[in-house]
Amino acid sequence: MSAQHVLIAGAQGVVGLAALDAFQNAGWTISTLSRAPKGPGSGTHISADLLDTESLTSQGNALKGVTHLFYAALKPNPDPGIEADENAAMLENLVSALRKSGASLQRLIFIQGGKVYGAHLGVYKTPAREDDSRHFPPNLYFRHEDFARSQEREGLKWTALRPDIVIGHSLGSSMNLGNLIGLYGALCRETKTAMQFPGPEAAYRNALVNIVSTEVLGEAALWAAEKDVDGAFNITNGDVFRWCYVWPRLAEWFGLDVGEPQPISLAQRVHALKPVWAQLATREGLAETDTDRLALGGFGDFIFHVEKDAIFDVTKARQAGFPGMMRRSDDVLLAHLNRMRERKLIP
Repeated sequence: MSAQHVLIAGAQGVVGLAALDAFQNAGWTISTLSRAPKGPGSGTHISADLLDTESLTSQGNALKGVTHLFYAALKPNPDPGIEADENAAMLENLVSALRKSGASLQRLIFIQGGKVYGAHLGVYKTPAREDDSRHFPPNLYFRHEDFARSQEREGLKWTALRPDIVIGHSLGSSMNLGNLIGLYGALCRETKTAMQFPGPEAAYRNALVNIVSTEVLGEAALWAAEKDVDGAFNITNGDVFRWCYVWPRLAEWFGLDVGEPQPISLAQRVHALKPVWAQLATREGLAETDTDRLALGGFGDFIFHVEKDAIFDVTKARQAGFPGMMRRSDDVLLAHLNRMRERKLIP
């Protein structure tokens, strides 16, 4: 295993951190890459801009030992065309720089997620299967997959992992549902209000959803690398649920009543309560006084307002031998809240 060297692009986010933990525990040589001057781990960190080819090619010495690329970098843009073009260029620039460095790149493992099925549009064919038809383009994940397929003739193997709503630790992420639930529950307790589900009743009672813990996703990344697994695979905790059966357990964890589902904008209301959180954080000695560092409400405003089933079929990964999808999602969410408390992120 000593000859195996993984480069994790986007290692600062919740997905990249999951991969970092998994590869680190398995004894791999690890490098991380982001625009940040310092990496999240103890290994080699490469500070570079994926849209700046010169900043990448100047890192040739640091790149030349890489055998596997785990790619979780993302540059969101409200214009899907611009988003697709920029994110396609980022991945292609990095692979090109690795090749120019002389790296013996064997496998590309990249993250797609629910957006590949059209989850961002609010409704898609469910349970989603890996061979379902694409929605009307553009989509950055289509571009990533098409590029990966084009590299097969160059001898590069690839795996696309498709998680849905990753629950795990990160700060400053725009898509961190676990942290948002923790932030919302703590604010409900501070303001002495019930922990009402912040979405419509249909989203609360009717829609089936799934999520995935970072532990499962990290295991999937390592599985793809070590078992040399080709193709696209949906990855979840392995169960599906309705919020109406999970939310009461979350409210109980905070010692709060559930109340009734009540659609609100968390983006607006958490922003309005920034001074309340700052006072709470100072009083309780919490690690973050800025709500934006913990989680952004806009992601919850989307997830908690989806009124149709949003679930993945994970049969393909199971048939291919991935053993990790054995979690109960309510237990995963409660474990995340416990870890937030341990990290002094919530009181």
